[in-house]
Amino acid sequence: MKKPQLHNALAAKAIDPIKSNTRLSNQKNRRGFTLVELLIVIVITGILAALGSKMLASGFTAYVTARDLGKADWQGLIAIERLSRELRTIRSATNSDLSMNPSTRITFVDNDGNSISYTLSGTTLMRNSEPLADGISGLSFNYIQNDGKTTAANAVQVAYISANVTVLRSGAGQLLRTSIHPRNF
Repeated sequence: MKKPQLHNALAAKAIDPIKSNTRLSNQKNRRGFTLVELLIVIVITGILAALGSKMLASGFTAYVTARDLGKADWQGLIAIERLSRELRTIRSATNSDLSMNPSTRITFVDNDGNSISYTLSGTTLMRNSEPLADGISGLSFNYIQNDGKTTAANAVQVAYISANVTVLRSGAGQLLRTSIHPRNF
C-alpha cells in the first residue's frame, strides 16, 4: 500500500499544464519593455525636452531683455536728471558763460565759476571728460527765446534750454527730453 501513496505523492507534485503556461506567460511579461515601447518613450521624452528647452530659452531671453531695458532706462534717467539740475545753475546768459555750438554739445559756467561740458563720445555721455552714462545714442540741445517758440541766435537771447537724450534700448531708441529755464536768466 505504500506504493499507491508514493504514486499519489508524485501525482500531487506533478506540474499542472495550465498552471505552467500561466507561469511562463507571467515570466515573459516580467522580462522588461519591448523595443517599440522604449522607442516611443525616447521619442516622447525628446519632444518634451525640446519644448521645455524652448520655454526656458524664451524665459531667459525675456529676463535678459528686461534687465537691459532697466539698465538703459536707469542710465538715461540719471543722465537727464543730472543734466537738467546743472543747467539750472548756469551763471548768466552771456556768450562767455554759455557756448551753444554745436547743438550736440553744451559748455557753460555754473554759479560757482566751474566750467561744465556735456558731449557724446560714441555711446557714452561725457561730463567734463568723465563718463556719466552708457548706452546713449543721441544728444542734442535747443535754445529757445522767452516766447517759448523762437530759436535763440546767441546766448543773450536764451531763456530756455531743451535737452534731448536718446537711450539705446534693445536696438531701439527712447527719447528723454527736458526743458530748463536757468535760474539766472
